[in-house]
Amino acid sequence: MEKYKELYNLSKEVLNEELSRFARIDDKAAKYLSILTLVAGVSGFFGKWLIDNLIPPKTITEWALVILCAFLFIMIFVSWFLIFNVLRIHTIIKMPLDAETIDFFDNNELIDIYYTLAKGNKDALAENRKITNLKSQRLYRGYVSIIISGIILTLFLAIFVIHSWNEPKKTKKVEGGITMADDKKQDTTSQGGDSKPEVVKPNPGIKPPNYGIVTEGFDPSKIK
Repeated sequence: MEKYKELYNLSKEVLNEELSRFARIDDKAAKYLSILTLVAGVSGFFGKWLIDNLIPPKTITEWALVILCAFLFIMIFVSWFLIFNVLRIHTIIKMPLDAETIDFFDNNELIDIYYTLAKGNKDALAENRKITNLKSQRLYRGYVSIIISGIILTLFLAIFVIHSWNEPKKTKKVEGGITMADDKKQDTTSQGGDSKPEVVKPNPGIKPPNYGIVTEGFDPSKIK
């Protein structure tokens, strides 16, 4: 009797440990999904900037940024797909508590109950281990995909800094290679170095033309 009781307790403990492993994998997948959401947000920001500024690409660094951004979005999608599938699998097997279970305890001896439940726990453990191993494999692949996404994002940021540093400053120029600032400087120097505009005043000595007398309205002398 005691050995079958110990066998049942052992099977129950191992089954509970497998269920705990199942829950730990789900918890890790939820954390990885949070990290992946952050990486996707940063990538989306730079992706929008790339579309607005570097399409179509012209230089080597611009082509490198476009290619890295494309690979980054692919790896983010793969990572999301794997992690989401980990969280989507929730099928586990465990002993129910229903009328059939109660009848089983009522209709059988204690030694048979221990032995039969131990065999049931063994079968449930085998099925649960298959499911948990599948979740574990997808979680590992998702983890690797997230690491690769992080490496690609780091390379993208490094090349982005290099591109921003080497980008020539745009200056407006006029004919003859003179900038607008130089043109304004020449205008001010030609006026004696005074940057203030010259005040123009009228000549008070000029006389206006002679004003004639104009009669408006009814004139009775013009009536015949």
